[in-house]
Amino acid sequence: MKKTLLLLVAIAGLSYAKSFDINFSQRAVLGPMEVEKGHYKLSINGSTITLVNEDTHKSFETTATVQTSEKKYIDTVVHSNTDSGKMMVNEIELGGTKTVLEFHR
Repeated sequence: MKKTLLLLVAIAGLSYAKSFDINFSQRAVLGPMEVEKGHYKLSINGSTITLVNEDTHKSFETTATVQTSEKKYIDTVVHSNTDSGKMMVNEIELGGTKTVLEFHR
């Protein structure tokens, strides 16, 4: 019984270890955090979102509201609007999951 429980906990933990590729074509604002344009790896740990720039390896952290939708997303999609030449990210749907990240300013 204990082995089964430990295995389930380990498997559940792996779902949060997954990273997602995100590309920003201009400066992006996610909540209070602002990042340069570029290609990033996004990972989730609870409500903490970490972005690592693939070119500079610079790491950024912010928080988001993590929601679960009823449908599974095929692709990762960034929903945003532009303000003063910056991409103001409202939410990110993570491809291959039912997870939506909502960013608040």
